[in-house]
Amino acid sequence: MSSIAVSLVTLESRDHLVGNIERGVKGFQRGGVTWRYDDELGRYIAEVPRKSGVAVVMVDFQPDGQDVDQYSCHCTLRYKSPPVCRHVVAAVLAIQGGIVESAVVLGRTGTATTTVTTENTARTVGSGDLDVYATPMMVALIEQAACQCLEDCLEDGQTSVGVAIGVEHTAASPVGTTVAATVVVSAVHGRRVVFEATVTDSTGKVGSGRHTRVIVDRERFLNRIANS
Repeated sequence: MSSIAVSLVTLESRDHLVGNIERGVKGFQRGGVTWRYDDELGRYIAEVPRKSGVAVVMVDFQPDGQDVDQYSCHCTLRYKSPPVCRHVVAAVLAIQGGIVESAVVLGRTGTATTTVTTENTARTVGSGDLDVYATPMMVALIEQAACQCLEDCLEDGQTSVGVAIGVEHTAASPVGTTVAATVVVSAVHGRRVVFEATVTDSTGKVGSGRHTRVIVDRERFLNRIANS
């Protein structure tokens, strides 16, 4: 596994109790969190100081070290799908040695616009036989907006690739209409970024969707393709 680098944005994207991200950061900053790696369990075990005794936390990280995979704490055992509690936050920060900054923040937006022409209609691209904005082109516009959103967040040598998208195209846009796609970052799980998309034209909302992209190292990604 590469070095552990879980950002607060990633932790915040997971289900968490209100205020527990902030309380977890304060708990880490107070110090006293101890941890070890258990070879038999294949997980990290941390002890986080609390008012009475310690909270025992078990954490497992995803292979790239960018996100938590499994975690447990006695204070969330009653939950079928336990949220990230303050003890888990403190444990993760202690294990990785501090807070990791992320340029990708929740709520960050990106926008892309286009004009409907005969070249991007359903008739031309083969997704129908009408001269209206094609759904596949709307998908591409959403991806373009997501790329624009991430543009200033990428390090040298990085790019992003789309891995999932689902859309609803709810109204037709005729030739000559300006169409805009706006995306908002709704979740960040390591290098995986999830966007909520809204598509509009002069009449209002014409579509919506959810899109996921993964940030990758460009050269490594291309080499893997060439050698596959």
